[in-house]
Amino acid sequence: MSGGPVRRLALAVRVNPVWARVQRKLDAVVAVRTDPALQGVHERVAHLDADVRAQLRAELDGLRHHVDERCDALAGDVRRLEDELRRVADELAQLREQHGRVSFDVDRLGPHVAALEVRIADRERSEGPVEVGSPEDASEARRLLDEVVREHERIRVRFSGIALYEERLRKLEAARWPAPANGSDGAGTA
Repeated sequence: MSGGPVRRLALAVRVNPVWARVQRKLDAVVAVRTDPALQGVHERVAHLDADVRAQLRAELDGLRHHVDERCDALAGDVRRLEDELRRVADELAQLREQHGRVSFDVDRLGPHVAALEVRIADRERSEGPVEVGSPEDASEARRLLDEVVREHERIRVRFSGIALYEERLRKLEAARWPAPANGSDGAGTA
C-alpha cells in the first residue's frame, strides 16, 4: 500500500483513543471474516500463471488507489468535523457566558422589583379616605403618586426589554440547536 493517506489515517487513529478502539474492533471482525476466505485465494493465486497474476496485481493496485482516495476523503471529513466541533464548543462557551451575564442582571434586579412592588402595594392599599389638609399637601401627594407611576413604568419598560432579549436568545438557541423530535426542549423551563 502507498504510505500517504493510510499513514495519515493511522496517525489520526493512534492520536484519538476512540478511533483506536474502533479500529481494533474492526480489525478483529475483518480478520475473523476474511482469514478463511483469503487462505483459499492465496492457494488459487499460487497456481495462476504470470498474465493472470499481473492482471490481479493491476486490479489490486487500482483498489489500493481507490482505498487511498477514500482514506483521504475520510481524513478530510474528520478534520472538518473536528473544526465544526471546535466552532460549536466556542459558540456554546459564548452563550454560557452571555447567559451568566443575563442571569446576573435578572438576579440583581429581582430585589429591586420586589421592593418596588411592596411600595406600590402599600400605596394602593388605602384604609379609608385620605383627607388632605391643605392644597400644598394635595399637590405633594399628586407629585409622589406621579413619581411612583413613572418609576413603575420605567421598571415595566426594563422588564419588557429583558423579556425581548431572552426571547431573542431563545430563538437563537433554538435555531442553533433544534429541539428533539419528541417536542421537549430538554431545558426544563417552566
